Amino acid sequence: MMDKGISGQCSLTKLTVVVSLALSSHAFAEQGSEADEQMIVWGTQVSSSSEYLGDQDISLRQADHMSDLLRSIPGVDVGGTHSVNQRINIRGLGETDLDIRLDGASQHANMFHHIGNLTLNPDILKSVDVQVGNNLVTQSGLGGAVYFETKNALDLLTYGERFGARVYGGAASNDNRQGSVTLYGMLTDQVDAMVYGHYVDRDDFKDGNGDRTYGAAGEVSNILAKVGYSLSDRHRFELSYDMYRDEGDYNPRPDMGGSANNGLTGEDLIPTEYDRDTVTVSYELSGDRHHGKLNIYRSETEIYRDESAISGRWPGNRHSENTAKNRNDGANATFQYESNLAGRFNQLTYGFDYMDKTTSSTYGGTPFMKESAETAAVFAEDRLQVLEAVAVTAGLRYDNYKRKATNDNDTFDEVTWSLGAEWDVTQHWTLFANSRSLFKGPELLETFIAYQDVAFLAEDIKPETGLNNQIGARYLQHFGDHTLSGNLTLFKTDIDDYIGESYQPDGTYLTENIGDVELKGFEFSVNYRYESLFTRASYARSDSENKTTGGPLVASNGRSADLGDSISFGIDYYFDSVDTAVGWTSLFVLEEDNVLEGQPEKPSYNTHDMYVQWQPRQLNDRLLVTFGIDNIFDEAYTSHASRSGLARGTTLDDLEPGRNYKLSASYQF
Repeated sequence: MMDKGISGQCSLTKLTVVVSLALSSHAFAEQGSEADEQMIVWGTQVSSSSEYLGDQDISLRQADHMSDLLRSIPGVDVGGTHSVNQRINIRGLGETDLDIRLDGASQHANMFHHIGNLTLNPDILKSVDVQVGNNLVTQSGLGGAVYFETKNALDLLTYGERFGARVYGGAASNDNRQGSVTLYGMLTDQVDAMVYGHYVDRDDFKDGNGDRTYGAAGEVSNILAKVGYSLSDRHRFELSYDMYRDEGDYNPRPDMGGSANNGLTGEDLIPTEYDRDTVTVSYELSGDRHHGKLNIYRSETEIYRDESAISGRWPGNRHSENTAKNRNDGANATFQYESNLAGRFNQLTYGFDYMDKTTSSTYGGTPFMKESAETAAVFAEDRLQVLEAVAVTAGLRYDNYKRKATNDNDTFDEVTWSLGAEWDVTQHWTLFANSRSLFKGPELLETFIAYQDVAFLAEDIKPETGLNNQIGARYLQHFGDHTLSGNLTLFKTDIDDYIGESYQPDGTYLTENIGDVELKGFEFSVNYRYESLFTRASYARSDSENKTTGGPLVASNGRSADLGDSISFGIDYYFDSVDTAVGWTSLFVLEEDNVLEGQPEKPSYNTHDMYVQWQPRQLNDRLLVTFGIDNIFDEAYTSHASRSGLARGTTLDDLEPGRNYKLSASYQF
């Protein structure tokens, strides 16, 4: 299983950091100001709208949990330590308010408040594109978007070879073992294929206090198969099947720490299976002026729990073998066409997005409910270089949302817009500003909860609407062998008629508008490179307010959604004479006191990680050996995006893993 933790601290096995700093440095030198081009062999390239040329150090790290890749991005956090509870958070907004895709397939779900909605394996990811805040009509999330893309055979073939293989294995002291095998190659001059298998065996980890958690031990496996057909350099088709399995005797409430579960239900554990199957067919156009991608997919996530194992306080209608399923059937396309308009560069982005989400549940072998929500959208956005130094972007989007629940059938629709501008004030400084109107209809009730038959929409419910505004500046300058870059973004997001769910005294669930919400803050990052040295620093802040109550926005776990100010530092250096890269990352999170009355503040914490990576050139960079230490100083802490606080006299804090020594090796044939 995959233990979680903080930006460099959390993973039990960030065991395959496979892109050396040498390659990263070379790619940076080659790319100049092109932030999205890198030489990647077996790494995960992470880019973010809240940084500028700041993704190289992150792409060095091979992770086994989303927090390893994302927590050091300004404005982003990942909550949860359990393998079934990975929760991405952007500016205080959680998964159901984000647009999350895996190879184009929507991962949108609202499964269960004690687990997350993501079943992803970071090891096989080729790239992660994080849009902090919704600034474009091409995306639908209130708070932003995260687009994951997995590797294929063409990404892995090197040295002019037609076939290849990679084996990997590693272990960590706190406390897991994992390995993978990948086979890939060209079946013909036009057809390529890849088969990848990955396995993690995890025990209960120890937190920074030295206490061993309970109910986290289990096994995670992932098989990904891809076949691609390149009709020409311009046209490519690809079929992929991604199978993810997570199984173990787990805590009844995986979003809480082991001690919290023991306090609420003793030593009871629930046999659990959390599975995902995703099939995707895609077409990619790579023309000189016209390019883009079309995806058709089915992504099905299912959780099974034998809740008859619970002997303590538990709903009587759940003492049985129970399942819940979320299935997303959809298609989407985004294309860009570049042209000259009155002698000025013009880029038109257009496309559509369709998804039919079906949720169902079964208790004790008896089907309980089946609901669906259908979303359809079309959009177009145009970027025009109106002056040599000024570009203007404007877009329109139409969304239609049909909610077919047990007790209601409602349709909501809206036309939204975006407007932005960039001004290259000098060769090195760029100013930017964006506005984007927002829309979202009411969610279906979480799938794995037996209340759909008594759940109702308020008669006067309205969809969530609002406006996201941001302004900022970017800086990039080369001084001989020195490069300095930075990004500052100031934002304010207003969400009108924010929607919440609440349990009523009469035993029903009510979905209603709970008031208007304001989020505001900033993200700042700066990066410096000199030859083989790369350093970075960032600072992010986000504050929320429910304008009706005057208090903070409340997250789905009942806690304040606010995250403490996050400050991160990183340094990487490549020793060319010994083919070795070393790196250090530090994360400081300040105390968060904007919490609900009667709840404790979210305490401050800091974590520090290091790694040493050897990739001998005499073996043509095929061998990679990595040693790392996560949470070097054994900090006891809970991410502000994780479950914390008090309930029924029990402290719920989901403490992260303590110090973790890691050693891994991979060889690419």
